[in-house]
Amino acid sequence: MAAVGTAGGTGCPPTPVSPGSWHTPPSPLQPLLERAAAIEGELAQGEDKPFAEVTYCHSGDAVAAGRQPLAFLRQVAAICAYPELLGAECVPADAKRRAGRILRQLQGGSPGAYNLEYVTDTVAEKVARYLEQRDDGVPSNPRHIVPCGGTAAAMVDVVSLVVDETAAQPTGVLVPVPGPPLHGAAVGLAGAVAVPYPLAEEQGWAVAGEAVRRALRQARARCHPKVLCVVNPGDPTGHVLSRQNMEDIIRLAAEENLLLLADEVQQERAFLPGRPFLSFKRVLWELGAPLASTVQLISFYSLSKGAGGGGYRAGFFELVNIDPGVLKCFYAWGLSVYPPVLGQAMLEAAMEPPAPNEPSHPAAREYRQELLRDLAHNARLVQEVLGRAPGIRCRPLHGGARAFPRLQLPPRALRQARALGLEPDVFFCQELLEATGIVVAPGSVFGQPEGTHHVGLSLLPLAGTLERVLLALTRFHAAFQRDFS
Repeated sequence: MAAVGTAGGTGCPPTPVSPGSWHTPPSPLQPLLERAAAIEGELAQGEDKPFAEVTYCHSGDAVAAGRQPLAFLRQVAAICAYPELLGAECVPADAKRRAGRILRQLQGGSPGAYNLEYVTDTVAEKVARYLEQRDDGVPSNPRHIVPCGGTAAAMVDVVSLVVDETAAQPTGVLVPVPGPPLHGAAVGLAGAVAVPYPLAEEQGWAVAGEAVRRALRQARARCHPKVLCVVNPGDPTGHVLSRQNMEDIIRLAAEENLLLLADEVQQERAFLPGRPFLSFKRVLWELGAPLASTVQLISFYSLSKGAGGGGYRAGFFELVNIDPGVLKCFYAWGLSVYPPVLGQAMLEAAMEPPAPNEPSHPAAREYRQELLRDLAHNARLVQEVLGRAPGIRCRPLHGGARAFPRLQLPPRALRQARALGLEPDVFFCQELLEATGIVVAPGSVFGQPEGTHHVGLSLLPLAGTLERVLLALTRFHAAFQRDFS
């Protein structure tokens, strides 16, 4: 198997390196963020604007929105980095015990070593026990778990496994639209071809089997589709798949002989009690034979979407019905198996949260409950405020950290956008930023059904901030409609 980005797998970089070889177009969000930063500079210099500050409401980054990672995880990581804190009175006893146990398992008693054995043995074992609890007893083998430094590089590694550079056709990977832009970028970096399939907006962003099959039929003229990627809970759509929809997806993967990649990184943000998160592994297991033992599945988890933070770069993926020998590829490449050790210490601590009899338990429990309460409250706020606005429609939200409302834009605005060489949603977001100082993500960042226009809204800001954003958005949209009528 040739390494990613090398010539014939020799390990030597191609000469010259062509930017087009990465198949990754620039994000339409980047110019908005650059303009927002420039506006902040103009405000700092005293320029008169119709707003006092720039408000960012586009990201799924909880820490950037002001929510710090769980204190217990930070305390454990801090002690691992600086063991002298074991004597600090401000650190609870259970965090000291946990960090002391981790330090005894680290080479040289320090996260500064590579600590491969700690990552692949100790952390993987804790992950396996966590998954068994999550999935109501479905067995998990730690040898089938690969801890990684976040899911971005890991997805490139995984897709690279199925790329055959000697084949007549490139490998195809079915990716949902809308969906995280990471997927298309990872597919391109791995040397494969992204095959978009549309989610069914009118069905609450469900995965419609016929839409996937249609995408498959059309793609087979230009590539060999081998992988079906599914995101649950959805990002940016905020949906959580029903069990029936998941069973249908598994059967489709079996019929079409597709490897199923389950992006489940938003699982700890499923906030609607009536639509709980179920893992694809659990649903596959409960379907029984022959599917439970034949459908190949790789699922992803990220600490950044739970009690941790994206900057710590920690997560894992689990292989189901896949030859364990495949793990040797990850050991050889090194990308997934040399993650930052402090992040892995936090991941281990997250997999085994403080017990009810430990001093950190009440705060850890409240942290998770507060996150879900806040997301549920903000989701209701989005539905209520946008539900009253003519020309804006948002599907029900079940989980995740974003909403994806659909906007009606007048034909004159569409013509103006195209005259400027912009997607209509990008044009709308640029005008919104200049008039209100609010940054939202254009729907084209995530992909959207043809002829529709959306924006990605974060559910993570404080409720007061989000309500102000929503009211400003609805007022601006009404004025935009009038101005371009």
